[in-house]
Amino acid sequence: GAAFFQQGTSQSDGLSACALCLGRHRHNVRDCRSGTLWNTTTPARVKRNAEGKLVNNRNEPVCLNWQKAFGCDLNHAARHECSGCGSSNHGAQKCHLAQKL
Repeated sequence: GAAFFQQGTSQSDGLSACALCLGRHRHNVRDCRSGTLWNTTTPARVKRNAEGKLVNNRNEPVCLNWQKAFGCDLNHAARHECSGCGSSNHGAQKCHLAQKL
């Protein structure tokens, strides 16, 4: 239900943060496999599994829609947790670890 929905952000004037490295630099975010966040020093919290899906350190799938500005309102197996810090209150776009615009 709607309890899983996040309010959107007003970051339309810049690039969205990558769900894996949280970088806003131009790169293929659909295939990013960085082992660190955009700053190249902080280890990434998630990785891509053999199928290319984002998974956390427990190998549980992380909801990709949750990482987007408008979140996700589905009740499904993928975890509603921030790919950057693990919070269930926001996704990558609102994470304090995301690269600033």
